[in-house]
Amino acid sequence: MTIEGYSESLDKFTTEQRNESSLDIDSKSSLEIATIINQEDKKVPLAVEKILPEIAALVDDVVGSFKKGGRLVYIGAGTSGRLGVLDASECPPTYGVDPEMVLGIIAGGREALTCSIENAEDGAGDLRISTSPAAISWWGSPPQGRRPMCWAPWNTRKNSGPLQAP
Repeated sequence: MTIEGYSESLDKFTTEQRNESSLDIDSKSSLEIATIINQEDKKVPLAVEKILPEIAALVDDVVGSFKKGGRLVYIGAGTSGRLGVLDASECPPTYGVDPEMVLGIIAGGREALTCSIENAEDGAGDLRISTSPAAISWWGSPPQGRRPMCWAPWNTRKNSGPLQAP
């Protein structure tokens, strides 16, 4: 998939649309705000349930990469990037894996973990990972699916390797 193909499909994602349930959230009481958030949160497990086969396939692809001596690389910007770095940093103590097995890359580098760095995701940067490209599973989280920093691995690898879906 190219960045153009991905960007064209953005209108299908509810995350890229206004949420009718929270249009006037700023004028609601604390209880109303908490209720709106709670109601929206209840939708998550149902959405996950609908794509369990795809999640299982993703896990199988990542495990396949690991068996080839590869890595899982989270790459993202903003909150998505922070969550990728957080998850990567928790893998060694939680699962007993080598710290180099799961990596997190955030646009803007270490400073972006605690401070917003505007437009950091707009450049592709220099993404060199010392592992066979076929043994790397990339997990990208580009904001609105349009940032070069998150698409660089896919464009560079030209659809090689086990995982090619943001």
